[in-house]
This record gives sequence, structure tokens and C-alpha cells, in this order.
Amino acid sequence: MTTYINPYTGQTVNQSPIGYEALTLSSSTVLQWPINGNTTSVVAGIIEVTATQGASSFTGSISGTTLTVTAVTSGTLAVGQVITGTGIATGTTITAFIGGSGSTGTYAVSISQTVSSTTITTSALQLLMPPATQVSTGQSVLIRNVGAIAFTVADNSGNTIANIASGVADFIYITDNTTVNGTWAVVVFGTGVSQANASTLAGYGLMAIGSTLNESTPVVSVSSAYSFLPSDRASFYVWTGGAGTLTLPSSAVVGNNWFVIVRNSGTGILTISPNGSTSDTIDGNSTQQLQLTESIVICSNGSTGFSTFAYGRSNTFVYTQLVVSLTGGTTTLTSAQAANTIQSYTGTLTSNAIVVLPSTVNLYSLQNKTTGSYTLTFKTSAAGGATLSLPQNQTIIAICDGTNVFNSQTASTTTASSLTLANGAYTTPSLNFSGDTTTGVYLVASGQLGFAVGGANGMTLTSSGLLATVGIPGGGF
Repeated sequence: MTTYINPYTGQTVNQSPIGYEALTLSSSTVLQWPINGNTTSVVAGIIEVTATQGASSFTGSISGTTLTVTAVTSGTLAVGQVITGTGIATGTTITAFIGGSGSTGTYAVSISQTVSSTTITTSALQLLMPPATQVSTGQSVLIRNVGAIAFTVADNSGNTIANIASGVADFIYITDNTTVNGTWAVVVFGTGVSQANASTLAGYGLMAIGSTLNESTPVVSVSSAYSFLPSDRASFYVWTGGAGTLTLPSSAVVGNNWFVIVRNSGTGILTISPNGSTSDTIDGNSTQQLQLTESIVICSNGSTGFSTFAYGRSNTFVYTQLVVSLTGGTTTLTSAQAANTIQSYTGTLTSNAIVVLPSTVNLYSLQNKTTGSYTLTFKTSAAGGATLSLPQNQTIIAICDGTNVFNSQTASTTTASSLTLANGAYTTPSLNFSGDTTTGVYLVASGQLGFAVGGANGMTLTSSGLLATVGIPGGGF
């Protein structure tokens, strides 16, 4: 390795220092070290470059040393550009413009061969470094692109050292000077406003396009049960299977503002469930169902669960189901819960249960699947409104007019010729009263009509007469 040592101090001898140079690059240019009286296109400590021509694509052909351009697809042509294409020798450059109209016409090139008409491209203009053997290792230069067009820094033979985009500065230095081309290292300083490299900043939900960060929503197809990960942030999951379940992560783990987009493009209902090891909910519900073609955006609040927006509801499969477990007392439905037309109530009651529906007009399918010897009643928050009691193991269609809750199967007048009821039992008579669902009429057996009083058989009417029950709750005699 060649070195240049001062015999008096033992230190490396540098070329004559030039601190700054502004260079306009209109053709590929070879730089010179500031030695032996060189004053033009010299390597300064800092070089600010403005390139006037960029890469281009055009249709043309080469015959001998003449390039004929018939059509320009993009960009512009310039003397000094390196051209490439099928059959064109490596390192071929445009040496002169011979004549023509604009970019179309004839050019002189640095080869003597015949190349059939083809699509030809030119590289960005090159800034070629001087011979590395003329200086010591460690010799450096800061090259900044202050123009709008990218250019290439190359070694003395045209091999690329760095591609410098608009606004970017590269620090370039020699690590080996034993050959004319040398070995060069590059440190990217970034843009003129000291912005970081976009590709190193791009995380979940972002991608680098050039020097900028851009929003990214990757689409992922899934057809079987899947549990979302923190790395699924900003992803768009498309369900393509039958009925299935997607499980959300813990909101406390992924933190506030984590979100995912889900669409049901499958053939069955899709259930989205919070993490089973936490108390997370979705809009206050234990799960969220998506019917066919429905979509939703689900966002973490970082502590208690998830909230949703942009719920695209199906015009064909419009019904969703709410399942609520009760133990008693008063439960007031949220607007999101009440949006479920089909509602099923489960759990073991330890006291009478009251469900308060929103004071708005709606139609509900209500099912009482609770256990325990207590009542389940539906009402609104409006004072004086009618209430609806629903016996256990029964399902009804109910109407809320904003104040009252009615059983839609009950009518003041009817033209029906008959009314068929379930058999019932003395604990749950088929015909009962909203104020006392354990008192009423039921079928004891074929041809025997029972009268329940407070959950016990009071008497039985048969074809033989009316028989009173004596101490036997089931109605035996």
C-alpha cells in the first residue's frame, strides 16, 4: 500500500487543501486531486453538486460509432452518460451530440459495433474519482447533491461507489490505495435537513418510498383460528374460511393505539374474541361477530379492551347475537349491546334480574336461559313504561317503542281459530302473568288441566271433575 510520509514529521502528506467547491455536472466528469496546479474539477473537502441530466430510456440503434435515437420514452440524453442495452458493450458512453431535433437524432458513442434497434437506457451522470494511487489512505471528501437530479459517484474506471439522491450527502474516503480504482468506504450523512433514512424508520404500518415514510396496510388472508400478535398492527386480515374465531391480543400488552382491520369474506359467521386471560371487552361486549361481507376496525385502548369504528354491516345478513351472563340486579345495555337484535341471557340468578333497554324503537328476539328461582324482566329507563317478564327456557319477539316493552306475540284482538301453548309445569305454567310467572295454567297430562299457584299445583281439572291437591306439590291424588 502506497503512503506519503513527511520525512521530517513522520505524518501523512495530504494534497493541497481546498475547502469547498460548487460543481455543475452536465456530463460525466473525472475529478482531479488538487496537486500539480490543477484548478478545475478538483476534489475539495466539501463538494456541492448540481446534476443537469438524469437517467433516461429511449429507442434507437448503434451502427459503428453513431447512435441513432428514434424515440425517447423518458428522461433526457446527455454527453458523458453511460448507455446500456442488449448487445451494447459495458462502459459505452455518449461522447458528442451530432445533430437532430431535441433528444431524438444522432450521437457519437465510444464503441464501433452494430447493435440492432432496441430499448436503450442511460445511467445517471457520473462523478469519477481521481486515481487512488496518487493519495494516501484516509483521504476523504463530502459530496452533497444540492440539485433535483440524482447522480453516481464512481471510481476512476466507472465502478459505482455511491448513488447520491437529491438532498443527500455522502462522506467518501479511501481504505486501500494500491490500485488506480482503489477501495472506497461510504457514510451516508442523510438529507440537507438531517433527516434519518426512511427505510430504517419504517415500522409496522409504515413503509419507505424513496426518502419518505408512507402508510402501509398489508393484506393477510386467514382461514383458520388465529391469535393476533403485536406485529399485526395496521394489518388488514381477510377471513376466507367457514365459521371461525380470531383472538385479539391483550390490550395492556399491545398498548393504546394498536389496531387491526378485519373483513369476513368467508362462508360462515366470524367471531372476534378478546384474549381469554384478560378482562378485555370489545365495545363493552364479550365478543364481536361479523356476518358475511362485514368489516370492522378494532383499536386497543391500552387497558380495558378494544373499541371499534367503520363497522360495515351486511345488507343481507343483518342480525347479530348478544350473550349476557346475569346473576341478578339491574343491567343497563349499552347502545352497542342493544344493537344486537338477537339476545340470549344466561347464568344462575341469585336475585330477580332487570335488563334496561335503550329508550329507542327497536325489535328484539329475547331468550331466557338463566337458572335459579328468580325472574327476568325487561324495561326501559322511562318512568311508568310497561315491562316484560320472560320465563326461563322461553324465547319471544319483543317490541320497544322507546317507553314500553311489549311481547309482540300478545294481541288484544285476534282472528285465530286456536291458540297452542307449550305443556308447561306447575313451576313454569304455560299461561302465566307478568307479575307472577309461577301462577297460571299448565297441562298435567293428556286430558288433565292443572292450575299452578306460586309454583305448586293448586288443583287439577279432569273429565271426572275438579280435584284439589292435598299436600302433594306435583298434583298427585
